[in-house]
This record gives sequence, C-alpha cells and structure tokens, in this order.
Amino acid sequence: QLSFSALIPAIPILYWSHNAKQERAERYHEVSTRLRIPSVETIDDLMVEKCQPGDVILFDRRCESCASGPAAALGCLLGKTFSSFFCPVT
Repeated sequence: QLSFSALIPAIPILYWSHNAKQERAERYHEVSTRLRIPSVETIDDLMVEKCQPGDVILFDRRCESCASGPAAALGCLLGKTFSSFFCPVT
C-alpha cells in the first residue's frame, strides 16, 4: 500500500517528464513540417560541408530537456557548471 506522502517526491519528476516529452513532440512537428527551399543551405548542410574529422563542435544543451531523465538533467547541469568554471569560453 502506497501512501500519498510517498508519491509527493514523484510529482516534480512526472512534471519534468511530461514537459520534456511535450517539447520534443513540438520540435519534431516543427521540423517535419518545415518548408525546404531548394537552393538555401541549412545549418546541417553547412556542418556536413565544412566540418572536418577532428573538429570540435561546442553547443549549449538545454539541460531541462535531457531525454534520459532527471538524473541526466542534473548531470548535464553539473557538467555545464564544471566546464564553464574550468574551461571558460572566450
């Protein structure tokens, strides 16, 4: 038998999970319905054309949208904090 107080810690996790799934679904719909203009290069096209083996690509991840779960989001936040502290971008 589960008491209500045992379910309270699960509320933020369920909220996070629902929010992350909804954002990913919205992004998927946006990308799948995007109008493609034949002679215009996208960022993906530019990266395929310009990046060479060994290139380092830096990007800013939205930690709250990590797909693996709240533990991955926390790890992402810790990683961003650690990397910005020891390797500041100039």
